[in-house]
Amino acid sequence: MRDDHFRRRTPRPSSPVDPVMRWLLVATVACIAGCAVLLALSGSDVVTFAGIALGGTAFVLVLAAVFYAVGRSEDRARTAEQVQRDGGPEGPAV
Repeated sequence: MRDDHFRRRTPRPSSPVDPVMRWLLVATVACIAGCAVLLALSGSDVVTFAGIALGGTAFVLVLAAVFYAVGRSEDRARTAEQVQRDGGPEGPAV
């Protein structure tokens, strides 16, 4: 007889990674990398300005990712509460 004890006790992720969050994080990392490269070059004022602009963009993207994650968690909590209360996301079964 096969023991499925490990599979039953190990929680699985509730959902795969959200593609919007993935793109937000990829864009943030790209902006941070570009900022670091441009600030390391520090050749002219234009390059420094572009590096600072990319750093600011990365900061805004990080804030957007945080607010998006909080909003998604609130949506999941609201849906779970509605399922528990009504028996489904569409309403009570008649």
